[in-house]
Amino acid sequence: MTDRELTVLAGTFLFRGLTKAEVASALSGRGAEKRVYARGETIYSPTGFRRELGILLAGTVTVTKGALTVSELAAGDLFGAAALYTDEARYVSTLTARTACEVLFLTQESVDGLLESSSLIRENYLKYLAQRIRFLSAKVDALSVGTGERKLSAYLLRHVDGTGRLTVRSMTELASTLGIGRASLYRELAKLQAAGLIEHAGKTVQVLKPELLP
Repeated sequence: MTDRELTVLAGTFLFRGLTKAEVASALSGRGAEKRVYARGETIYSPTGFRRELGILLAGTVTVTKGALTVSELAAGDLFGAAALYTDEARYVSTLTARTACEVLFLTQESVDGLLESSSLIRENYLKYLAQRIRFLSAKVDALSVGTGERKLSAYLLRHVDGTGRLTVRSMTELASTLGIGRASLYRELAKLQAAGLIEHAGKTVQVLKPELLP
């Protein structure tokens, strides 16, 4: 593994809290395999997948389910957990390389070894699974409330902190979570800001009047 790749891995959910040297040691002899994908190439599909955990080392990946864009993955993101520890014949979504990508794959046996060898890695993986459950729950909530304005309002009310503030990783990911286009998201944000209900700057939204959100 290169120093850059180890830096990416040390920042993932799975290896959080480990040094690059500790990550390299944990992966040593685990049979981890790197694969490269061209832009537009399918990485996973409902009928074409591996029972492996993937870690995106470089590039971006679009996750879709039918016509719906579920999320966008970037370097350091994990995928494939739904293929591990299950006998299901179909994978839950389609992953397509949005740009040229490099992925590190860990077999189920490799993941078993990592979880057994380190309580920290085991705890990190459980936290990752819990985060995925929360993400999918929020996705269902957002898709069930109707218009883009109502989807955005419902999401903000559920996810702002105690000061009414929400900071997201990217607006593209938020738009995907809400099931609306990025341009539509910005229009809805602008409407709420013009009405004096929120303040929006970059990746941060401050809810000013939660009781008046639609």
